[in-house]
Amino acid sequence: MRLKTFHAETLAGALELVRQTLGSHAIIVATHEDDASRGARVTAAIDPDEQNFDFFSDGASEETLEYLTSALEQHGVPNPLIDRLIEAATDGTDNSPHQALAGALARVFTFAALPQRPGDAPIMLIGPLGVGKTVSCAKIAARAALAGDFDINLVAADPVRVTAIDQLRAYADRLDATFYEAPDAESLGSILTHIKRKEMVVIDTPGTNPYNMKDLAHLVELAEAGKPLTVLVLTAGRDAQEAADLAEAFRPVGPTILLTTGLDMAKRLGSVLSAADAAGISLTDVSMAPEIGAGLTPLDPALLARLLLPNEAKETVDVRDKGVRAS
Repeated sequence: MRLKTFHAETLAGALELVRQTLGSHAIIVATHEDDASRGARVTAAIDPDEQNFDFFSDGASEETLEYLTSALEQHGVPNPLIDRLIEAATDGTDNSPHQALAGALARVFTFAALPQRPGDAPIMLIGPLGVGKTVSCAKIAARAALAGDFDINLVAADPVRVTAIDQLRAYADRLDATFYEAPDAESLGSILTHIKRKEMVVIDTPGTNPYNMKDLAHLVELAEAGKPLTVLVLTAGRDAQEAADLAEAFRPVGPTILLTTGLDMAKRLGSVLSAADAAGISLTDVSMAPEIGAGLTPLDPALLARLLLPNEAKETVDVRDKGVRAS
């Protein structure tokens, strides 16, 4: 038999979707109705030899798919995204929960590493207030300092928060990096024209309310002036739909990757998936601890699957060596 999961607002609605999609010969394998207004789901099966359904394939077992569905629901992942991940797990050949989820994540999302050396563009971090952009700038710069012999520049493009400017200046002093202030797009453009191409540039920006058009316009102007690799920074543990709305609201600035902070304080990671999915951007490094020395941990499908299934995986993330080790 081959399995498919259907979501709807009510159990009756999910059963009707089964009937419409699979017909009257479908076998109901499992039903679940959530008390937390997440609707209902029905897992159904049919013999593919009797009906030609392209979405059925050999892949994860019924038990694995049910386990993954339950785990993703506990993380607050939106139902439509759960459906896509389960479909992707069904398309794979791995049957263990961790391997099946890692394969599904690799099919649904893209992953991109943050540059550790000077590239064609500066790196600019954007996001709402309090997500850890300034600390993340310092972590990126610290990692770059260990990666090679080149100059590093930290730019505070924040015309509002004096404390953030002072904090970034202090980080620059500790890292032996050059510090600049760029209160507006014109000054940022001028600074960048005087920095050599083979130097690392990391730009911090003000905590921004993306629903305030004036604030958002300031970020757009900075992006146009700097032509950077724009990184959206969000904290883990948010409501998944709220994170998706935030990520979509920042799209006019042009972020291409999502850096997630605060994983040490979050038990539910649905916001990470929903934000990247809503904005159509790649997942990149994550911050597992607030200390600069803890650095950033490169994120890939295998590690993300471990974080989503902590009871399943036998590995833990070691923030000291930013890798994965057996526990």
